[in-house]
Amino acid sequence: MKKKLVSAMLCAAMTGVLLAGCGGSQDGADGSAAEETTEEAGETGDSAGATDTAGTSAAGEATGVVIEPKNGDHYKFGFTEMSAGSFFEACYNGAAEIVEANGDEIIHSEGKADSAYQLSVVEDFIAQGCDAVFYNPSDAAASAAAVKALNDAGIPIINFDSAVSDLSKVNCFVVSDSYSCGQIAGEELVKNHPEGGKVAVLDFPASAAATDRANGFIDTVTEAGFEIVAQMDAGAKPEKGLTVMEDLMQANPDLQAVFCINDECAQGAYSAITAAGEDIEIYSVNAGPEAKAAMTKDGADGIWKCTAAQRPIVIGQESANVAYKILNGEAYDTEIQIASFAVTPENVDEYNGSDWQ
Repeated sequence: MKKKLVSAMLCAAMTGVLLAGCGGSQDGADGSAAEETTEEAGETGDSAGATDTAGTSAAGEATGVVIEPKNGDHYKFGFTEMSAGSFFEACYNGAAEIVEANGDEIIHSEGKADSAYQLSVVEDFIAQGCDAVFYNPSDAAASAAAVKALNDAGIPIINFDSAVSDLSKVNCFVVSDSYSCGQIAGEELVKNHPEGGKVAVLDFPASAAATDRANGFIDTVTEAGFEIVAQMDAGAKPEKGLTVMEDLMQANPDLQAVFCINDECAQGAYSAITAAGEDIEIYSVNAGPEAKAAMTKDGADGIWKCTAAQRPIVIGQESANVAYKILNGEAYDTEIQIASFAVTPENVDEYNGSDWQ
């Protein structure tokens, strides 16, 4: 088997530099590839009778089995996400950086928000002799067929950003720490208004990740004395975020701030608030290009006060790093959570060099 120890060390060093440059513990991802707008993280299924693809231990660690490249002297990877979007493109770029630095090949094919189509993508990866697959399901509930096909073919699965229906049947799950994202946004609100106040939450109950974000925020601010006066489903989309925010403002004239589970619904809230001439502050999750653009334009006096960063580039890099550990028969973690950090009007210039971090 071709050894890539030097390249792997270089890649690890590159990742470490990126992490330090972004401010220590940060995120990579709402993650959210669909863009985060369509993110739906599935619940972990019942693991009884599950195929243990890599000897997963109770502590969440496993040891890979050495897999020789099927394509001569290099590995071939498949990469598929639920649908096209800049978030997922950043995930891919992060993975491709590591794979290509090792002289290996990566094939990229999006799932087009269609589980049947994405299954055909996975089947093509198998036919092409991929040694491992990076998989973000178009539909968590319908992911079992693709996962089974890869399990049957003996191909390791690195599930990223949104969970498959049964995490016991993938080798590793790489994801943003969603609860932490909400906590970070909440901590910024508490710092800005230690006296407390009334807050609304625009959530998205269909997504487990979105629920975790909302819970992280709510736990943080209620402990500090804030009152949650409303919690409504804004669909993770700008259009619904706008209409829900309009309703919230009419029902709550003394609202101080709103938490949005992603930047997409926050864009709608931002439009509603600015059109009404109100001074309601926005706290959100993603640190995508739209949020950073609004903060840059409005400055410290603007209403968009914080977005907890997702780090899709790092999600991709960590997915690739763990894939090489699996293929080389090394020990690895079966779940990797990428931490978040706050992007605010005061520090946004540090992150304007690219759409994502």
